[in-house]
Amino acid sequence: MDAPAPEPPPPSPASTDPAFATKPCPACGFVQEHWARVCPSCEYLWPEPHQDPEGAEARLTQFQDQLAAKAPFPALTIGILCANVAIYLAMLLAGVHFLKPEVPDLLTWGANLGSATTSGQWWRLFTCTFLHIGLIHILFNMYVLWDIGRFVERLLGSLGFAVVYLLAGLAGSVASMWWNPYVVSAGASGAIFGLYGCLIGYLLAGARDIPGDVARNLKKNALVFLGYNLVWGLTQPELDMAGHLGGLAAGLACGFVMAKRLPAHALGARARINLQVLAIGFAILALAAALRPKTVDLQQELRRFSDMESRVQASYGQALEKARSQALSDADFADLIDAEVIHPWHSARLRLEGIHGVPDGQARLLSRIGRYAETRERAWARLAEALRLRDPDGIQQANALHADADRQAKSLQE
Repeated sequence: MDAPAPEPPPPSPASTDPAFATKPCPACGFVQEHWARVCPSCEYLWPEPHQDPEGAEARLTQFQDQLAAKAPFPALTIGILCANVAIYLAMLLAGVHFLKPEVPDLLTWGANLGSATTSGQWWRLFTCTFLHIGLIHILFNMYVLWDIGRFVERLLGSLGFAVVYLLAGLAGSVASMWWNPYVVSAGASGAIFGLYGCLIGYLLAGARDIPGDVARNLKKNALVFLGYNLVWGLTQPELDMAGHLGGLAAGLACGFVMAKRLPAHALGARARINLQVLAIGFAILALAAALRPKTVDLQQELRRFSDMESRVQASYGQALEKARSQALSDADFADLIDAEVIHPWHSARLRLEGIHGVPDGQARLLSRIGRYAETRERAWARLAEALRLRDPDGIQQANALHADADRQAKSLQE
């Protein structure tokens, strides 16, 4: 006789009770119009009642109540998103290209650049976090901010969220200033990475106010996002990974500390903790920024070299005319070349050679300018020596070096 078939598990009340559709997702707060076990916003998997361990439903309800108490409405996330979009639209109205803004435009609107920031424009560390480099950049960042920001703001409260976002954004800017001082950086990516870092730090701290299954889903989603973006970013040399990693590290530290004091009650105590984190974090970042040596302004240095070249060439031309009209002796002409041509030229050449740590493209340009400057200096030095020795062959050698320098100068202008 065949054994009776086992009875199927009882259907989930959630799938039959229309009122369940009004429950917000415990992971992201999304309310479904037609309920399904998998949240369409964050892919959180609701447990079936017959799988739900004893007390899990009560913990879930308590967690939802805590989220609602800390930030019933993610006003700050929406406000930051609107601020980013408003600045982008203002740039467009001012004539900035919507896909590929020019570097001068970005700097005008507050982008971060080591030479400008370390020269006293420290406000760029903050303003660059609200500035984006084209339409694709802002669309992607705002989508991710909307996705993670709403939950983290409910988790930490608006004040805690503001602290994490600010510190992570500043940390990303400071890291970029240290590791990529010659690269113009902008965007909310550092702050957004900080929000994910905060969530991971919060979970790693073992916070007991998040149900276990919710915590596992959150951790998995956060690690997938960070893993994908970090691996992808390492293959894209134009991305500012230092800014991403700086924001991630700051958010991780904030989340780890804040997770230890997150009950829905004791709002005053939580506010004090958040303000302490803000004060300590800001002090650390201010110290890190102050310790960064002043970054050389490469464009300014090139303009300075160009101005020096014009002055030196003018002095040499005037001296040459006097020598040809025999208003200067050969020895006096050689002395003038040493004092008014070779000396300032040599100092300017050494100044350019002392610039290090620039991106590859700029390093190659500096190398070419250095070779040109060295060839020109050798030409003048050989000419001065030949004039003193009355050596016609030496003068011809100097002229050949000048012709070589002229060819190098022409290639620099192409």
